[in-house]
Amino acid sequence: MAVTTDRKAFGLWRVLSSLSLFADDRCVKQCSGVQKSLSMNKVRTASVQIARKKEYSAGNFGNNQDNSFITTPIFYVNAQPHIGHLYTALLADAAHRFQELQCVENTLLITGTDEHGLKIQKAAANAKIDPQTFCDQVSVKFKNLFDLADIKYTDYIRTTEQRHRNAVEHFYQQLHKNGFIYQGSYDGWYCVSDEAFLTESQVQEVKLPNGETQHISIESGHQVEWSRENNYMFKLSHFQNDLKYWLRDENRVRPKRFHDQLQMWLSEELPDLSVSRPRSRVAWGIPVPENYIVKHYFIDKVYINYL
Repeated sequence: MAVTTDRKAFGLWRVLSSLSLFADDRCVKQCSGVQKSLSMNKVRTASVQIARKKEYSAGNFGNNQDNSFITTPIFYVNAQPHIGHLYTALLADAAHRFQELQCVENTLLITGTDEHGLKIQKAAANAKIDPQTFCDQVSVKFKNLFDLADIKYTDYIRTTEQRHRNAVEHFYQQLHKNGFIYQGSYDGWYCVSDEAFLTESQVQEVKLPNGETQHISIESGHQVEWSRENNYMFKLSHFQNDLKYWLRDENRVRPKRFHDQLQMWLSEELPDLSVSRPRSRVAWGIPVPENYIVKHYFIDKVYINYL
């Protein structure tokens, strides 16, 4: 059965009503009074306009600022988009539209897809197609979903696009030129599912039902294993004091629990960050620029998309 615009609008309102913007019961009731007669876009705009009548408790959204930059996660395309991806995009979109209502001069909403890595390489192999074709097929589904929900993004960036590759290579070259990249070995807990090395404070030991013990990521719950890898490293430790200084303002990172988590990490000696992966581990990625470092390594590059 086809879903009517009114039913779509009602469903969208139900999602938006869960936001902290609409924590006030009176605000929710006012929104519900207009939900059935409005399109998806109008429901969202009307809801934000009503929410604007009370101060937004999260802080800086109500301030008069010249610039606003909002980003969703850069969604991983190893599987199809689902309701969680849409919910995340709706949160960002509501904040973006609220900034526009506040007459912020330059407000940007960036979204897109992360299309490199081992999980995508394996997913493409399971689908019996090449990785680029696999990424093309899945990324367009994310974009179509956001367009259907009228997510008002400023730009949709795919990490397989040439413009992204150019940005990554330039950024990497600048880091290398300024002495912040070096070759070294990395020992630590590695999570295959998350494709990331973790510090001791990010890992915990759990007891399985069969009595055996296992180390897992505290954040994701995925299993980790001790690994040693020769990589190219970024001198993150060089910036430890700068990061501590930056985090003196508790409003830098919100919600507060994430600010506290970062401060806890910075209370330990900050390890340098692995910024490449050997081709033997990952064959689908952006090669390290040839003039700087050998080409059998790939850049761990998604961070640049947020810049």
